[in-house]
Amino acid sequence: MVTIQTGPLCGHAVRFSPYTGDRLAFAGAENFGIAGLGACLIFERDPSGAWHQIKKLQWQDACYDVTWSEATDNVLLVATGNGSVVVWDTTQPQECVLQGHSAEVCSIEWDLSRQHRHVISASWDHTIRLWDVPQQCCLSVLNGHTEIIYHACWSPSLPRTIASVSRDQMLCLWDLDKPAQPVSQINAHQSEVLACDWSKYEEYKLFTGGADGCIRGWDIRQLNHPLFNIPAHPKAIRSIRTDPHTSNALVSCSYDFSVRLWDIRHSTPIESVLHHKEFTFGVDISLHDKGTIADCSWDKTIKVYTPASLAMFPV
Repeated sequence: MVTIQTGPLCGHAVRFSPYTGDRLAFAGAENFGIAGLGACLIFERDPSGAWHQIKKLQWQDACYDVTWSEATDNVLLVATGNGSVVVWDTTQPQECVLQGHSAEVCSIEWDLSRQHRHVISASWDHTIRLWDVPQQCCLSVLNGHTEIIYHACWSPSLPRTIASVSRDQMLCLWDLDKPAQPVSQINAHQSEVLACDWSKYEEYKLFTGGADGCIRGWDIRQLNHPLFNIPAHPKAIRSIRTDPHTSNALVSCSYDFSVRLWDIRHSTPIESVLHHKEFTFGVDISLHDKGTIADCSWDKTIKVYTPASLAMFPV
Protein backbone atom coordinates (compact mmCIF):
# COMPACT_ATOMS: atom_id res chain seq x y z
CA MET A 1 0.00 0.00 0.00
CA VAL A 2 1.16 3.52 -0.85
CA THR A 3 0.05 6.57 1.14
CA ILE A 4 -0.03 9.96 -0.61
CA GLN A 5 -0.29 13.04 1.60
CA THR A 6 -2.58 15.80 0.29
CA GLY A 7 -1.36 18.60 2.53
CA PRO A 8 -4.16 20.81 3.87
CA LEU A 9 -6.75 19.26 1.54
CA CYS A 10 -9.46 16.90 2.75
CA GLY A 11 -10.23 14.37 0.04
CA HIS A 12 -13.51 14.43 -1.88
CA ALA A 13 -12.75 12.50 -5.09
CA VAL A 14 -9.98 10.49 -6.72
CA ARG A 15 -9.85 9.20 -10.31
CA PHE A 16 -7.35 7.07 -12.19
CA SER A 17 -6.50 8.29 -15.68
CA PRO A 18 -8.29 6.31 -18.43
CA TYR A 19 -5.08 6.54 -20.48
CA THR A 20 -2.50 5.11 -18.09
CA GLY A 21 -2.37 3.43 -14.70
CA ASP A 22 0.44 5.76 -13.70
CA ARG A 23 -1.61 8.94 -13.27
CA LEU A 24 -4.18 9.87 -10.67
CA ALA A 25 -6.34 12.98 -10.19
CA PHE A 26 -7.57 14.19 -6.80
CA ALA A 27 -10.14 16.84 -5.82
CA GLY A 28 -10.13 18.27 -2.31
CA ALA A 29 -10.74 21.22 -0.05
CA GLU A 30 -9.52 22.88 3.10
CA ASN A 31 -11.59 22.55 6.28
CA PHE A 32 -13.68 19.62 4.96
CA GLY A 33 -15.04 21.82 2.17
CA ILE A 34 -16.95 24.06 4.56
CA ALA A 35 -14.69 27.09 4.10
CA GLY A 36 -11.38 27.93 2.47
CA LEU A 37 -9.65 27.02 -0.78
CA GLY A 38 -9.80 23.91 -2.91
CA ALA A 39 -7.52 22.29 -5.45
CA CYS A 40 -7.23 19.57 -8.04
CA LEU A 41 -3.94 17.66 -7.96
CA ILE A 42 -2.41 15.27 -10.48
CA PHE A 43 -0.02 12.57 -9.28
CA GLU A 44 2.28 10.39 -11.37
CA ARG A 45 3.85 7.06 -10.44
CA ASP A 46 7.55 6.59 -11.10
CA PRO A 47 9.21 3.25 -11.97
CA SER A 48 9.88 2.55 -8.29
CA GLY A 49 6.14 2.73 -7.51
CA ALA A 50 6.29 6.09 -5.67
CA TRP A 51 3.68 8.75 -6.51
CA HIS A 52 4.64 12.40 -7.02
CA GLN A 53 2.52 15.49 -7.52
CA ILE A 54 3.15 16.90 -11.01
CA LYS A 55 0.32 19.44 -11.49
CA LYS A 56 -1.94 21.58 -9.33
CA LEU A 57 -5.01 23.68 -10.03
CA GLN A 58 -5.70 26.04 -7.12
CA TRP A 59 -9.31 27.23 -6.77
CA GLN A 60 -10.99 29.89 -4.63
CA ASP A 61 -13.59 27.42 -3.32
CA ALA A 62 -13.84 23.72 -2.56
CA CYS A 63 -13.22 21.15 -5.32
CA TYR A 64 -15.73 18.30 -4.92
CA ASP A 65 -15.19 16.07 -7.96
CA VAL A 66 -12.91 15.57 -10.93
CA THR A 67 -13.13 13.65 -14.20
CA TRP A 68 -10.65 13.05 -17.01
CA SER A 69 -11.53 13.99 -20.57
CA GLU A 70 -12.27 10.97 -22.75
CA ALA A 71 -11.00 12.95 -25.77
CA THR A 72 -7.48 13.94 -24.69
CA ASP A 73 -5.22 13.02 -21.79
CA ASN A 74 -4.27 16.56 -20.81
CA VAL A 75 -7.78 17.88 -20.00
CA LEU A 76 -9.70 17.41 -16.74
CA LEU A 77 -12.96 18.88 -15.47
CA VAL A 78 -13.45 19.93 -11.88
CA ALA A 79 -16.68 20.43 -9.92
CA THR A 80 -16.40 23.34 -7.49
CA GLY A 81 -18.14 24.84 -4.52
CA ASN A 82 -18.95 28.17 -6.15
CA GLY A 83 -21.14 26.57 -8.82
CA SER A 84 -18.50 26.53 -11.56
CA VAL A 85 -17.29 23.68 -13.74
CA VAL A 86 -13.61 24.23 -14.47
CA VAL A 87 -12.13 22.89 -17.71
CA TRP A 88 -8.43 22.44 -16.93
CA ASP A 89 -6.12 21.93 -19.90
CA THR A 90 -2.82 21.18 -18.18
CA THR A 91 -0.88 22.38 -21.25
CA GLN A 92 -2.42 25.86 -21.13
CA PRO A 93 -1.73 28.75 -18.73
CA GLN A 94 -5.41 29.59 -18.17
CA GLU A 95 -8.36 27.34 -17.39
CA CYS A 96 -11.86 27.76 -18.87
CA VAL A 97 -14.85 28.17 -16.53
CA LEU A 98 -18.38 26.99 -17.34
CA GLN A 99 -20.96 28.88 -15.31
CA GLY A 100 -24.65 28.15 -14.87
CA HIS A 101 -25.27 26.36 -11.59
CA SER A 102 -26.49 28.53 -8.72
CA ALA A 103 -25.03 26.31 -5.97
CA GLU A 104 -22.24 23.82 -5.33
CA VAL A 105 -21.42 21.32 -8.09
CA CYS A 106 -20.75 17.96 -6.46
CA SER A 107 -20.50 15.60 -9.45
CA ILE A 108 -18.91 15.83 -12.90
CA GLU A 109 -18.59 13.13 -15.61
CA TRP A 110 -17.44 13.00 -19.23
CA ASP A 111 -19.51 11.22 -21.88
CA LEU A 112 -18.17 7.64 -21.85
CA SER A 113 -19.34 6.93 -25.40
CA ARG A 114 -16.71 9.36 -26.78
CA GLN A 115 -19.22 10.26 -29.51
CA HIS A 116 -19.48 13.82 -28.20
CA ARG A 117 -17.29 16.07 -26.10
CA HIS A 118 -20.07 16.43 -23.56
CA VAL A 119 -20.09 16.36 -19.77
CA ILE A 120 -22.81 16.26 -17.14
CA SER A 121 -22.68 18.12 -13.84
CA ALA A 122 -24.93 17.61 -10.82
CA SER A 123 -25.54 20.30 -8.25
CA TRP A 124 -26.97 21.34 -4.94
CA ASP A 125 -29.32 23.59 -6.99
CA HIS A 126 -31.37 20.41 -7.76
CA THR A 127 -30.40 20.37 -11.47
CA ILE A 128 -28.17 18.45 -13.86
CA ARG A 129 -26.56 20.35 -16.71
CA LEU A 130 -25.34 18.95 -20.02
CA TRP A 131 -22.35 20.86 -21.38
CA ASP A 132 -20.66 21.01 -24.76
CA VAL A 133 -17.03 21.47 -23.74
CA PRO A 134 -15.51 22.72 -27.05
CA GLN A 135 -18.35 25.21 -27.49
CA GLN A 136 -18.26 26.14 -23.79
CA CYS A 137 -22.04 26.18 -23.55
CA CYS A 138 -24.86 24.47 -21.68
CA LEU A 139 -27.04 22.35 -23.97
CA SER A 140 -29.73 21.28 -21.49
CA VAL A 141 -30.84 21.75 -17.88
CA LEU A 142 -32.48 18.66 -16.39
CA ASN A 143 -35.14 19.28 -13.75
CA GLY A 144 -36.71 16.36 -11.91
CA HIS A 145 -35.20 16.15 -8.47
CA THR A 146 -36.52 18.24 -5.58
CA GLU A 147 -33.34 18.22 -3.48
CA ILE A 148 -29.53 18.22 -3.74
CA ILE A 149 -28.28 15.91 -6.50
CA TYR A 150 -25.24 14.08 -5.19
CA HIS A 151 -24.21 12.14 -8.27
CA ALA A 152 -25.03 11.69 -11.94
CA CYS A 153 -23.32 9.15 -14.18
CA TRP A 154 -23.33 8.15 -17.85
CA SER A 155 -24.27 4.66 -18.92
CA PRO A 156 -21.22 3.01 -20.53
CA SER A 157 -23.51 0.94 -22.79
CA LEU A 158 -26.72 2.89 -23.50
CA PRO A 159 -26.08 6.02 -25.59
CA ARG A 160 -27.38 9.30 -24.17
CA THR A 161 -28.61 7.63 -20.98
CA ILE A 162 -27.65 8.84 -17.50
CA ALA A 163 -28.67 8.06 -13.93
CA SER A 164 -28.85 10.46 -10.99
CA VAL A 165 -29.40 10.19 -7.24
CA SER A 166 -30.40 12.77 -4.68
CA ARG A 167 -31.22 13.81 -1.15
CA ASP A 168 -34.87 13.39 -2.19
CA GLN A 169 -34.26 9.57 -2.02
CA MET A 170 -34.92 9.20 -5.74
CA LEU A 171 -33.05 7.40 -8.50
CA CYS A 172 -33.84 9.02 -11.85
CA LEU A 173 -33.04 7.81 -15.36
CA TRP A 174 -32.74 10.31 -18.20
CA ASP A 175 -32.66 10.24 -21.99
CA LEU A 176 -30.57 13.27 -22.96
CA ASP A 177 -32.33 13.48 -26.30
CA LYS A 178 -35.57 14.04 -24.33
CA PRO A 179 -34.33 15.98 -21.28
CA ALA A 180 -37.59 17.62 -20.20
CA GLN A 181 -38.22 15.00 -17.51
CA PRO A 182 -36.86 11.66 -16.28
CA VAL A 183 -37.89 8.66 -18.37
CA SER A 184 -38.29 6.71 -15.12
CA GLN A 185 -37.71 7.16 -11.41
CA ILE A 186 -38.09 5.33 -8.13
CA ASN A 187 -37.76 5.97 -4.42
CA ALA A 188 -34.50 4.01 -4.24
CA HIS A 189 -33.70 4.15 -0.49
CA GLN A 190 -35.44 5.26 2.68
CA SER A 191 -32.70 7.87 3.05
CA GLU A 192 -30.58 10.23 0.99
CA VAL A 193 -29.03 8.45 -2.00
CA LEU A 194 -25.40 9.53 -2.26
CA ALA A 195 -23.88 7.30 -4.93
CA CYS A 196 -24.61 5.35 -8.09
CA ASP A 197 -22.69 3.48 -10.77
CA TRP A 198 -23.49 1.35 -13.79
CA SER A 199 -22.36 -2.20 -14.43
CA LYS A 200 -19.58 -2.25 -17.02
CA TYR A 201 -20.84 -5.59 -18.38
CA GLU A 202 -24.64 -5.72 -18.08
CA GLU A 203 -26.15 -2.71 -19.79
CA TYR A 204 -29.39 -2.61 -17.82
CA LYS A 205 -27.86 -3.07 -14.37
CA LEU A 206 -27.24 -0.17 -12.00
CA PHE A 207 -26.20 0.14 -8.34
CA THR A 208 -26.98 2.75 -5.68
CA GLY A 209 -25.57 3.52 -2.25
CA GLY A 210 -27.46 5.38 0.45
CA ALA A 211 -27.15 7.15 3.76
CA ASP A 212 -28.90 4.06 5.16
CA GLY A 213 -25.63 2.15 4.59
CA CYS A 214 -27.19 -0.12 1.97
CA ILE A 215 -26.15 -1.04 -1.57
CA ARG A 216 -29.01 -1.84 -3.90
CA GLY A 217 -28.93 -3.35 -7.39
CA TRP A 218 -31.43 -2.39 -10.08
CA ASP A 219 -32.56 -3.62 -13.47
CA ILE A 220 -33.61 -0.37 -15.15
CA ARG A 221 -36.20 -2.25 -17.25
CA GLN A 222 -38.07 -3.14 -14.04
CA LEU A 223 -37.49 -0.39 -11.49
CA ASN A 224 -40.44 -1.32 -9.30
CA HIS A 225 -38.19 -3.26 -6.89
CA PRO A 226 -34.43 -3.75 -6.39
CA LEU A 227 -32.61 -6.87 -7.55
CA PHE A 228 -30.97 -7.05 -4.13
CA ASN A 229 -30.36 -5.04 -0.97
CA ILE A 230 -27.08 -5.43 0.91
CA PRO A 231 -26.71 -3.86 4.40
CA ALA A 232 -23.16 -2.87 3.52
CA HIS A 233 -21.95 -0.30 6.08
CA PRO A 234 -23.09 0.90 9.52
CA LYS A 235 -22.93 4.50 8.24
CA ALA A 236 -23.63 6.32 4.99
CA ILE A 237 -22.09 5.09 1.75
CA ARG A 238 -20.40 8.01 0.02
CA SER A 239 -19.15 6.38 -3.19
CA ILE A 240 -19.39 3.12 -5.10
CA ARG A 241 -17.48 1.86 -8.16
CA THR A 242 -18.04 -1.21 -10.29
CA ASP A 243 -14.96 -3.13 -11.39
CA PRO A 244 -13.98 -2.62 -15.05
CA HIS A 245 -12.35 -6.08 -15.10
CA THR A 246 -15.16 -8.32 -13.86
CA SER A 247 -18.93 -8.24 -13.85
CA ASN A 248 -19.63 -9.08 -10.20
CA ALA A 249 -17.14 -7.01 -8.20
CA LEU A 250 -17.97 -3.66 -6.63
CA VAL A 251 -16.19 -1.41 -4.11
CA SER A 252 -17.81 1.00 -1.64
CA CYS A 253 -16.51 3.62 0.77
CA SER A 254 -18.27 5.09 3.76
CA TYR A 255 -18.47 7.56 6.58
CA ASP A 256 -17.51 4.61 8.80
CA PHE A 257 -13.92 5.23 7.51
CA SER A 258 -13.83 1.90 5.64
CA VAL A 259 -13.61 0.62 2.09
CA ARG A 260 -15.37 -2.67 1.39
CA LEU A 261 -15.10 -5.01 -1.58
CA TRP A 262 -18.12 -7.01 -2.71
CA ASP A 263 -19.06 -9.95 -4.84
CA ILE A 264 -22.57 -8.71 -5.56
CA ARG A 265 -23.87 -12.29 -5.69
CA HIS A 266 -23.39 -12.44 -1.90
CA SER A 267 -24.36 -10.20 1.01
CA THR A 268 -21.04 -10.28 2.89
CA PRO A 269 -17.93 -8.35 1.87
CA ILE A 270 -15.05 -10.31 0.38
CA GLU A 271 -12.71 -7.85 2.10
CA SER A 272 -12.98 -4.84 4.41
CA VAL A 273 -10.19 -2.27 4.52
CA LEU A 274 -9.89 0.15 7.44
CA HIS A 275 -6.89 2.41 6.91
CA HIS A 276 -8.34 5.92 7.26
CA LYS A 277 -9.01 8.00 10.36
CA GLU A 278 -11.82 10.11 8.91
CA PHE A 279 -14.72 9.86 6.44
CA THR A 280 -13.68 7.99 3.29
CA PHE A 281 -15.18 10.06 0.51
CA GLY A 282 -13.90 8.88 -2.86
CA VAL A 283 -12.83 5.58 -4.41
CA ASP A 284 -11.83 4.36 -7.87
CA ILE A 285 -10.61 1.16 -9.56
CA SER A 286 -7.83 1.30 -12.12
CA LEU A 287 -8.72 0.48 -15.70
CA HIS A 288 -5.12 -0.53 -16.42
CA ASP A 289 -3.95 -2.39 -13.30
CA LYS A 290 -6.39 -5.18 -12.42
CA GLY A 291 -7.46 -5.02 -8.78
CA THR A 292 -5.76 -1.71 -7.96
CA ILE A 293 -7.81 0.76 -5.92
CA ALA A 294 -7.30 4.39 -4.95
CA ASP A 295 -9.34 6.01 -2.19
CA CYS A 296 -9.27 9.36 -0.44
CA SER A 297 -10.42 10.64 2.93
CA TRP A 298 -10.97 13.69 5.03
CA ASP A 299 -7.83 12.59 6.91
CA LYS A 300 -5.86 14.23 4.03
CA THR A 301 -4.45 11.07 2.52
CA ILE A 302 -4.88 8.98 -0.62
CA LYS A 303 -4.26 5.25 -0.38
CA VAL A 304 -3.29 3.22 -3.47
CA TYR A 305 -3.30 -0.55 -3.04
CA THR A 306 -4.16 -3.92 -4.61
CA PRO A 307 -6.26 -6.08 -2.28
CA ALA A 308 -5.61 -9.78 -2.83
CA SER A 309 -9.34 -10.51 -2.95
CA LEU A 310 -9.87 -8.16 -5.92
CA ALA A 311 -6.66 -8.95 -7.78
CA MET A 312 -7.57 -12.64 -7.81
CA PHE A 313 -11.28 -12.13 -8.48
CA PRO A 314 -12.35 -14.26 -11.47
CA VAL A 315 -12.97 -12.36 -14.68
